[in-house]
Amino acid sequence: MTPRAKKRLFNALRIAICAVALWFVIRGVTFRDHVILEEGSELVGVLINEGDPVVIRLSDDQQRAVPRADIAVDERGEPRISYGLKTALANSTKTLLLLAVLLHFPVTFFQAIRLRWLLRAQDIHIGYWECLKFSFAGNFLNFATPLGSHAGDVFKAYFVTTHTEHKTEAVTTIALDRAIGLGTLVVCVALITTISPSDSRLAVFRPYMLSLLGIGAVCMYVYLSPTLRRYLIPKRWLSWLPMFDHIQRIDRAARSLASAGRIVAASVLITLLLQVMAIGAYFTVAVALALDAHAGNVLEYYAYFYTGAVIQALPGPPQGLGTVELAYRFFLAPFGSPSQIVCVAVLARIVVLVCALPGLLVTMTGSYRPRSAALQHTHDSPQPASPDPKCDLAAT
Repeated sequence: MTPRAKKRLFNALRIAICAVALWFVIRGVTFRDHVILEEGSELVGVLINEGDPVVIRLSDDQQRAVPRADIAVDERGEPRISYGLKTALANSTKTLLLLAVLLHFPVTFFQAIRLRWLLRAQDIHIGYWECLKFSFAGNFLNFATPLGSHAGDVFKAYFVTTHTEHKTEAVTTIALDRAIGLGTLVVCVALITTISPSDSRLAVFRPYMLSLLGIGAVCMYVYLSPTLRRYLIPKRWLSWLPMFDHIQRIDRAARSLASAGRIVAASVLITLLLQVMAIGAYFTVAVALALDAHAGNVLEYYAYFYTGAVIQALPGPPQGLGTVELAYRFFLAPFGSPSQIVCVAVLARIVVLVCALPGLLVTMTGSYRPRSAALQHTHDSPQPASPDPKCDLAAT
């Protein structure tokens, strides 16, 4: 199979996954509100009053007043009233939606700080302003284009290399930047699932998340251990690989970052901060749409949104379109109607997109390109040193 055929097959698979996931998502989503009565009948229309009695305007424009005592209840004792898209959006608290945007907007500024720190660990000195432009442009390409959730990373990797001669190290740093973000997400989900009650929906994922953490810890230990590297890495075979010099530089860059403990620790801490801000914005959207969201279940929401962010970062449909919404439908089912949950997913994406709009200006103006003076400075800087030359691939 040719590379072009493989790419077409992969894209077709992505589209199929997206279509199937969206089909499952829209099942049960309605435009109008539904009220289930104790007698088993169902009223469909638009809610006018949610007090007692509940007043609903039916499709024939007649109004029906129903005492709350006559409405069926679910297993939690809540009245079986399912909000449609129209009511969910109309009743949303607009000030809270604006607050969600304000909470999420500073995230990019912290991403730029992390990127600058990680680049400095490779002796790549790029100013904060440039890193901020890379981050805004990368986020915009991630969320506003159909190229997938890694389009922004490819953009950053390419244009960071135009600012330095350490091109392999620059590309490796962008990959490590994404790895730190994704790894922190997985750790947070694992911790929340560990402390969650046994009857929580999160408890189902506890063994999987803990196993994933265990596998990741073992792999990191094996990769970073000089002794194990000498015994496990086939040095003779590796030297036959094409572009072996680049593989060595990638390996050296990864271990160079691992040896910079303060930078790694600071990057993880700032990642936690920006993720809390982003997830807090999603939680605010849920509150604005009148889901059952409060201080008592905030950790559950955080775990669910963290899981959605992990799904969004995985290979598949662009930005996890369909798969993220499907995960929300499963996790948030006890807290609101299908229409409310779909509104949460859509508005959360809109919040992120609005916060990424400065990246449109960056990409249109081309201000991410290097200045000649800055480029000359990077040309004069030395190559990054290996943290432990004895552990280079060629020496293992």
